[in-house]
Amino acid sequence: MDVLSESFELKGRIGLVVYVQSLKQVKALRRYANLYYVSKREKYAFLYTDLEGHETIVEAIGALPFVESVVRSERPFIAETYAPKQK
Repeated sequence: MDVLSESFELKGRIGLVVYVQSLKQVKALRRYANLYYVSKREKYAFLYTDLEGHETIVEAIGALPFVESVVRSERPFIAETYAPKQK
């Protein structure tokens, strides 16, 4: 049991919102990250990728001709623990 618990390590993830011109090319985004959700009405795709090295993936996706913009989720960079309220 110790071998399994030592070798398994959770990696950080980050979400990317990719706004596209047409939904026909959304399948091409699968090669860069895990495709989680596609909005047909607002023409965007939500992707998850590893936190480590996500900058290169954002640049590669942003360089695609059918991509309008890429928005990175700020959740991994926000502190989720809060100090008690001071009186």
